[in-house]
Amino acid sequence: MKRGVESRVIAATILERVLAEGAYSNVLVRTTTEDMERRDAVFVQLLVYTAIRNLTRIDRTIDARVSRPIDDVVRSVLRIGVAEILFTEGEPHAAVDSAVEATRVLDVPRASGFVNGVLRTVARSGEPPLPEGPEGEALLHGVPPWLHHDLAAAYGPDEARAFFKASNLATRVGVRRRSGEAPGDPVPGIADAYMIDGIAGNRDAIASGRIVVADPSSIAAALALEPQPGDRIVDLAAAPGGKTIHLWDMVGGEGIIVAMDRHARRAMTARRRTDRLTTGIRWVIGDAAQPPFPETSFDRVLLDAPCTGFGTLRRRPEIRHRVDREGVDAAASLQRRMLDAALKLVRPGGRLVYSVCTVTAQETVGVVAGTGSRPPSDLPGLRMEGGILLAPHLTESDGMFIAVIDR
Repeated sequence: MKRGVESRVIAATILERVLAEGAYSNVLVRTTTEDMERRDAVFVQLLVYTAIRNLTRIDRTIDARVSRPIDDVVRSVLRIGVAEILFTEGEPHAAVDSAVEATRVLDVPRASGFVNGVLRTVARSGEPPLPEGPEGEALLHGVPPWLHHDLAAAYGPDEARAFFKASNLATRVGVRRRSGEAPGDPVPGIADAYMIDGIAGNRDAIASGRIVVADPSSIAAALALEPQPGDRIVDLAAAPGGKTIHLWDMVGGEGIIVAMDRHARRAMTARRRTDRLTTGIRWVIGDAAQPPFPETSFDRVLLDAPCTGFGTLRRRPEIRHRVDREGVDAAASLQRRMLDAALKLVRPGGRLVYSVCTVTAQETVGVVAGTGSRPPSDLPGLRMEGGILLAPHLTESDGMFIAVIDR
């Protein structure tokens, strides 16, 4: 199989699994391409992410030229081809020729002429004009109209536009330095947070524990808690354990740190991770909406609540196709129950930090409303009522809302 054809076949296969099976694109891309040459792996990621980010525009373009049902495998090949033609700097003829060859590799050779005709038409004519107004802008950014409307209403059109634009760009890898030399470019205003170009050149530092893979926004959430040596600390939704390790580092291992998660498998995986890098973290299986601890039993409580994840669109672009308004409302309801339960665990004079890696108003300011929350004092981002927002266009990080509640 020709090199370029293989990359496009792999990209089409990953895309189909993400859309049909609910797989996570970042996980599939990483595991599927780990034995490929870096250049080819990067190309596969480009094709997959570009197709997912622009899926609505791509399907709109295909459906404007096709009047009959399309087999799922063939549509995946077409989607990758259209993504490459319309949204990358690649040569259209290479995209067309490779897509035609991909139909043969994927056992749909009868579709080769059909794929050839559709893609040549797209290469020649482009996509249909986008409508004007909010609908067209939502299409431009590849997000559902309701999400575009809600973020524009919450933050203003310019802020929402900047967020969506930054969320469609490639991101570097965030890490936290635990010891040793600076591993990359520091993130202004977030202590020990750095951005690196990739994992490959830093495997030894990661294996030895000198650095930990962590987005700057996650590092910021732990910093906002400001734990002190000797504190009793609980991380209520702790898996995969990155913030828990950070809290342990911040107190120098002096104190009691309890990490809890409701998913046993995730908790066990996280425990193995924390045990490799720390000592003394106690893991508990439990539900943050009904935590199994006495009231006022902790000095510091971190609730990094499960959420819709719209702050991670750069790395998990498929979220835009999976979550609707009902999903946002359901997440916000659960988050408020968790927050109410978590507040009971904080002793007088203690502190709780609420964080979510999303940007919807319902899951951020809406959840902390009436709690007396405030933004963290010394972190960058957009200061707003009751908290602060980190985001790719503001802090080079994922989108993350962080609120501090002092008791």
